[in-house]
Amino acid sequence: MRTQRKSILLAAVVVTCLLTACGSLLESGKPARQVYMLQTPSVAPQPPGGEQAATLIVSVSAVPGMDSDVIQVLGSDAQLSPVANAHWPDNLPEVLSSITRHYLSDTGQFVSVRVGRVARPDQWLLELEVGAFNGTQDASGNFTDVVLEMEGMLHCNGKNRDLSIHQQTGVAGDSLTALVAAHQQALDAALRALPGEIIQACAETAHS
Repeated sequence: MRTQRKSILLAAVVVTCLLTACGSLLESGKPARQVYMLQTPSVAPQPPGGEQAATLIVSVSAVPGMDSDVIQVLGSDAQLSPVANAHWPDNLPEVLSSITRHYLSDTGQFVSVRVGRVARPDQWLLELEVGAFNGTQDASGNFTDVVLEMEGMLHCNGKNRDLSIHQQTGVAGDSLTALVAAHQQALDAALRALPGEIIQACAETAHS
């Protein structure tokens, strides 16, 4: 009888633990993960009958420190730090690969656009490396700008051309929303200039 009472008491303790104090083992004291989406820029309608360029293969990589899903800022002391608990939906190269492919495809200026690392001789290959895509802070910790830097190589018509992208956009406020909006604006400006640069560079290689 005494053994039975001990068993009942032990069971009650276990149930109480699961419902109350032990529940803390299943909870996190960290702030909720915040995920921010970057959108594909809108594309201006293209005039009908325009000649399409070749199929374009796009590859995006990133330097160490930029190859994660963390939204970051560079302080006045040159320290790169994560912002709150803010993240992109995937690692930055994957996010920018998808957006770049969709945007270039939406322009209608290429036969097709795919993500990859190898192109056939009749295709064009755009290789981009992200050197910076982060906010900046002043000595007081206020957001000031977002910087986007990408270095690339364009392979077309059996020749190579260097590409360099640099965009700097001011942050309109000191909120995380304003910081993400400035990231979007910098990305929009960079992508809208890209199709013309690609087509012009490959046209030059075709006649050189």
